[in-house]
Amino acid sequence: MSTILHELDLLAPFEIWEVSLGKSTIKFHKPLVLQPEWLPDDPDDPDENEYLAVESPLLGISAFGSDRGELWRFICGDIRETWNCFVQIPDDRLSQEGLKIKNTYLSIAEEVSNE
Repeated sequence: MSTILHELDLLAPFEIWEVSLGKSTIKFHKPLVLQPEWLPDDPDDPDENEYLAVESPLLGISAFGSDRGELWRFICGDIRETWNCFVQIPDDRLSQEGLKIKNTYLSIAEEVSNE
């Protein structure tokens, strides 16, 4: 029974309300819910490491980690990186795909100063 509960804990969705950017914070209007999954084992990899993963192409998130803590850090890192590389860039410097990502973020979040 405890193995089943542990598995459910590992695969529980992440609810993200905000991500720190240093002097500002990305605040989501509603919690961003991301569902972790187990990455399929790579038969060409001699190690038998298992990884949790979260994918959200619309948000530029492709993160994996060996546990929930590591996965959380990489998810937040992907959000920060995507915000800096797309949301903070003028529209005329972005590709169509970049504009989609930027507009998706702007529809669900805003940047708020911490000062």
